Amino acid sequence: QPQQKQGLFARIGQNIAMAQKGYEQLVHAIIRPPRADNYTVNQLGPSEFTFLSQRFRREDVELTTQNTTHPTPEDKDNKEWKPQPLKMQASIWTRLEDDNDSNASTNGASKKTMVVYLHGNASARLEVLPQLSFLLAQGVFGVASLDFTGSGKSDGEYVSLGYYERYDLETMLQYLQQTYGNLEIVLWGRSMGASTALMHASHKTQEQILLREESSAGNSTTDEGIDNGDADGNDSSTSNIRSTTILKGLICDSPFASLPLLCEELVEKARSQGLVVPGVVVSVAIAIIARSVRNRAYFDIHEISPIDHTPTLPVPALFVCGADDDFIPPHHSERLIEAYKQGVRTNLFMVPGGHNDPRPEVVFEAVRQFLRNELKLEEGVTLNVPSSIEDSYIRHPPWAYKRNPKIFQAHTPSQSSTQKKQSVDQEELGMTKERQDDIQNKIHTMLGQGS
Repeated sequence: QPQQKQGLFARIGQNIAMAQKGYEQLVHAIIRPPRADNYTVNQLGPSEFTFLSQRFRREDVELTTQNTTHPTPEDKDNKEWKPQPLKMQASIWTRLEDDNDSNASTNGASKKTMVVYLHGNASARLEVLPQLSFLLAQGVFGVASLDFTGSGKSDGEYVSLGYYERYDLETMLQYLQQTYGNLEIVLWGRSMGASTALMHASHKTQEQILLREESSAGNSTTDEGIDNGDADGNDSSTSNIRSTTILKGLICDSPFASLPLLCEELVEKARSQGLVVPGVVVSVAIAIIARSVRNRAYFDIHEISPIDHTPTLPVPALFVCGADDDFIPPHHSERLIEAYKQGVRTNLFMVPGGHNDPRPEVVFEAVRQFLRNELKLEEGVTLNVPSSIEDSYIRHPPWAYKRNPKIFQAHTPSQSSTQKKQSVDQEELGMTKERQDDIQNKIHTMLGQGS
């Protein structure tokens, strides 16, 4: 019997150690997933290029965000510690205008149309590249893509799955507005980026942004310990037009309705795979994870709930989801649409594929129509896409095609080593199937039933 007890205690100790290891790994997977920062600026394309007879320019900018560093456990006892603003990296592709360009402006008087792309978790601004040729061909003045703080090459140790990213987005929109004048913008987000777009555009978030701006005027911090500095150190409260007034639509691919709900569903998925654990243990585990995330990354996972924001969203939205997505299942998009503000147009395209799979052509056709409707794009500003590239230009960036003075050699994209590396990077961006499986394995380990 003493030997049996010792063996029992040893197994209990092993299970506790395994659960602690799994818990730490799962928290790390939530707030510090693999960082997509191994790309080069060259992969974002040349500073100027010609696509479909139209000249374009790429500008890379570094913006000072409203988000700041947070104190580590060692910093909490340091009275000299002060939050430091985080720098965010972004790229903007715009058409070089001429006097006959109907999308041009005169002293900022005429509108300019833009799409701002918001990447998913474990990704970066590079994620926009497969869509860039398609978007520029629609006749928009420009496309912007950013590395959220905590992602890509921007500052920040942790991601927050939309909580702080929505303030990064506000910084981006204010910069675009101040730089290019009279804008009309559509946001296109995927996964975390889609949820960020939904939360940012709500009245709830805009009220919080206004409070931050008012606090920053007095150089104070909020109760979250966040400095309220604005992009480039400017006082954004002096902006003539609030950022939401320039938003004309949202394209939301695979958003989650609520992060706590998503966590519960991932555990339920583990149960369906044979994990035996009482419901109360699940609730306690999620509560412990939430507390740890709050202590390390300074946000509450229960506040990351786009469905609480959608009832006040004033702009039309196009939702896209994969019918085979078992990471963020389609019912998340369905619930978001049900909760959307009454009278505002919404549409859902459920297409074959999983969470991170490339979208079929029908999605791009829906996006094309959405942009024309919400940005009022005229036929005269769209670019003429030769039939020879209709099947490929959605997947290749605009500078991937060679052009000679007489023939646009559209079906032979350049195959430089940089572009070959680029295609590999695209496959590694976001919540790949391997990363989804890794999270499931960590859930099993946290609950003491890992391999």
